[in-house]
Amino acid sequence: MGITSLVLKHHKFATIIFLLLFVVGMNSFLNMPRTENPQITVPAATVFAIYPGANPVDLEQLIAQPIEDAISELEDIKRVSTSIRDGLVVVNVEFYFGVDTDEKYNKVVQEINSVREVLPDDLYSLETLKWRVSDQVLMQLALTADSLPYHVLRTKAEKIQDAVKKLSAIRKVEVLAAPEQEVIVELDMEKMGVLNLGIDRVEKAIKSNNANIPGGSVKLGKRSFGVKTSGAYTNLDQIAATVVHAKNGYLIRLKDVATIRMGDEDEKYKARFKGTKSVFVAIYQKEGRNVFETTKEVDRVLQKIDSQIGANIELNQVFKQSREVENKISNFQGNLFQGIALVGILIFLALGVRSAFLVIIAIPLSIIIGLFGVDISGFAMQQMTIAGLVIALGLLVDNSIVMTEGINRYIDQGNKPAKAAVLAAAEIGWPVITATLTTVLAFVPIIAMPDKAGVFIRSMPVTIILTLSVSLLLALTLTPLLASRFFKNRSKPTTKNDGKQAKGIKRLLNYLVEHSYRDTIVFALKHRWLVIWGAIGVFSITMLMAYLYLGISFFPKAEKGQFLVRAHLPQGSSLEHTSEVVTHIETVLDTIPDVKFYASNIGHGNPRIYYNVLSKNYQKSFGEVFVQLESYDVDKFDALVDRLRGLFDKYTDARIEIKEFEQSPPVDAPIMVYIKGNELERLRKISKTFENLLASQPGVINLDNSLSKVRTDLLVDINRDKANMYGVPVHAIDKAVRTAVAGMQVDQFRDEKGEEYPITLRMPQGDEFSPDDFRKVYVKSMAGYAVPLHQLASIKFQKAPNEIRRFNYERTALLTADLEKGASLDDALEPVIARLKSYNFPDGYDYYIGGELESRKESFGGMQRAVLIAILMIFAVLVLQFKSYTQPLIIFATIPLAMIGSVYALMITGNTFSFTAFIGLTSLVGIVINNAIILVDYTNWLRKEGYSKFEALRISGETRFTPIILTTLTTAGGLLPLTLQGGDLWAPMGWTIIGGLLISTFLTLVVVPVLYSVVVKEN
Repeated sequence: MGITSLVLKHHKFATIIFLLLFVVGMNSFLNMPRTENPQITVPAATVFAIYPGANPVDLEQLIAQPIEDAISELEDIKRVSTSIRDGLVVVNVEFYFGVDTDEKYNKVVQEINSVREVLPDDLYSLETLKWRVSDQVLMQLALTADSLPYHVLRTKAEKIQDAVKKLSAIRKVEVLAAPEQEVIVELDMEKMGVLNLGIDRVEKAIKSNNANIPGGSVKLGKRSFGVKTSGAYTNLDQIAATVVHAKNGYLIRLKDVATIRMGDEDEKYKARFKGTKSVFVAIYQKEGRNVFETTKEVDRVLQKIDSQIGANIELNQVFKQSREVENKISNFQGNLFQGIALVGILIFLALGVRSAFLVIIAIPLSIIIGLFGVDISGFAMQQMTIAGLVIALGLLVDNSIVMTEGINRYIDQGNKPAKAAVLAAAEIGWPVITATLTTVLAFVPIIAMPDKAGVFIRSMPVTIILTLSVSLLLALTLTPLLASRFFKNRSKPTTKNDGKQAKGIKRLLNYLVEHSYRDTIVFALKHRWLVIWGAIGVFSITMLMAYLYLGISFFPKAEKGQFLVRAHLPQGSSLEHTSEVVTHIETVLDTIPDVKFYASNIGHGNPRIYYNVLSKNYQKSFGEVFVQLESYDVDKFDALVDRLRGLFDKYTDARIEIKEFEQSPPVDAPIMVYIKGNELERLRKISKTFENLLASQPGVINLDNSLSKVRTDLLVDINRDKANMYGVPVHAIDKAVRTAVAGMQVDQFRDEKGEEYPITLRMPQGDEFSPDDFRKVYVKSMAGYAVPLHQLASIKFQKAPNEIRRFNYERTALLTADLEKGASLDDALEPVIARLKSYNFPDGYDYYIGGELESRKESFGGMQRAVLIAILMIFAVLVLQFKSYTQPLIIFATIPLAMIGSVYALMITGNTFSFTAFIGLTSLVGIVINNAIILVDYTNWLRKEGYSKFEALRISGETRFTPIILTTLTTAGGLLPLTLQGGDLWAPMGWTIIGGLLISTFLTLVVVPVLYSVVVKEN
């Protein structure tokens, strides 16, 4: 080829170019970001609205629906899901992939700002958050000390926060589970009632006395002086001295009707590390940074500040992302290096030292230069990237093997190495380009796959395409260049018998060609229809076996020595009760030697330590324990999880479940069934039917129904007629109840150090508020008289929903569940879906299946489109290459032949047809046809040289037998370490490719010549 001749002519310049590319590639390899998993940015946002004291029914009408109405005006919305609990509304809006994430987030913010005026005036908080890749913590720390108060632990944690957040690579640092201090104004409402003093008057007095209004400036002569007034409060005594009322000539100050003190806010999140009282510090890294470099910077800061923390406080590392990334990457790099070694051994045994050197040098060059392209494409070094390198490993030497074999053949015919390189490139160049292009085209559609699964795996096909493209360039340039320099002239042309002098694998392959393959191909060409119908029969039986016995799955467990233990208590349970349940979990964990440590969260989820598991928001009836084991062994881990599930299932005070991490795009649960309708009670009854059905399915665990439980609330039933008669506004009653039960923040207090604290009005409550305390509450009428609350309202018990969920603007009962390891999603859901289809839903009620099944349909649907597009593009390339429509069809016959090997490989090894197996099958589309391309192209070349069709097919098969077998062995060998050691995620893909490649290779060497002899006419 022209490029080969050009490189040989300007070999010095070409050498410099290759060296520069290698240096640039090494720089990218050393400095590109490292992560454990692909960084998926889902185009979505979450709106948090906090309104303490409000129940879910009220929140749905007051807050959730107005927010949903505002969001519904946006374009490209995929789903809107809303969760409503006491005092909290969470609205998640997710857009279709492919939109501008920043633009959509900004539009969500605009819509929320526009609806703010219709929401309650005393809404405590309204916040919109963007879903970020960097929401997974870089590091989680625990400051532990049982004997010290929270404000001391918080002060130490804030020192860490201030020091770490100064680092340029850090996005934010959070201090968690440390109640903030506030100025508590405990009102004596009975005394206020006697004085006819209302809450509104106290609130106004505090705000007016705490105002800090600039006094302006005064000119005196040539100078100007700023005017200062007394300004805001600077100490608690000033707050206590605030005049709130005047009666009979006497001033009534706040201290006369209230106790003012500095204290902790109501505890809503407790944390413990190994059972000891703790405060957590969560550190988050900016996107696109190297996790190892950032961790080193954080560690240096922590070492400096460690001595300032104090002898009574321990600083512990709960989670360190760099440790997880190092484990994952080191395992994959080990698979890669083992694959390189195995491929190298095979090549040395087959080709000898000189030829092997030419082939093996393509491996590091292709990988390093290819990684330069991966880096500038914006991808990090993580498991998908390295998996792409492993897949490409066996493929990237194929071109060099074919080229080296061709050069050797021309040297054996008496040509000098330089001329042999040019002749081999001329003969093999275009078939090699076509073969590489078809392989690349098989991976191109995967890049364009939609939704989360497509983004999750995108770096893998990009890596494969780039490294294969580099390997093609090297095969056409560097390999001939090195061959012209290192290969020696033969003193005379070799004969057929010289093959007996070959050694190792090459000698074995020559023997197979002469004593096995030659007889086989002659027999096959004489019994063509027997071979064709036999292949069709085997393929048909294989597809039937796959349908009957080969299960389908999505993504497997993460295979980490970590898991979460979650405790769900009845709604309304106190934080103290939840703490008791978590203590029981801790007691069980203390008995297990394999547990290295655990971090307990009461009233909140653990900070997000895994990319697809979100942290649960504040909820007093929820507890979560993150467990770290000493090491990971799959059998021991599964046995431990089963044992713990058995122990926790016997616990009656709460539902305790174990959540294992899964390797997949973000999804809330594998099983998600939505029952949609308007009336909560009817939804509860319908969902209970399907909850019972799901519970009876084998393998279903951690089953939850959002409407399965109701709770009992205290209803302050206002007699509106009486309230109107006394002249008491309803909002004044609501405010009085809110202040008495939950407390009400009215202003901010800034101390002399500049620290700000909320000023909160509340009743003295002791341990907890009781119904009898309502008799102490008074409200002020418009006429200025204090009226006892019990004269205007009665206290009743009423049942209320624990939680209200909405999905795409409709009320929804949500059933969620996990699956035991090895359980089939289809087996679990098949009877449920059949029952849903036959169920007589009332008008306005319907169902929707989400979770893994939805993701699988989206992902497999994308994969099916990817396969179809790949086949069409490859067919177009082959038509251009062979200028024929029939010969590409012959080549495509290798695809079903490959599926035969893939199915049996999965069945024999006990793997299911998973998402990664589908990736493997897509890869096969491009890989297996390479052998057929080389075979058909050489047959056409021989026929142009005057050989008959029969002779051309026989000679082509014998000549290409060795390079085809070698490329197959190297591809399979390169994948073998990842297949054997890559766990449940990568084993299905590896066996799909290895099994399909091995079987298709042997069948291709027989079936393709037979099809060629039938379809292509004799000249």
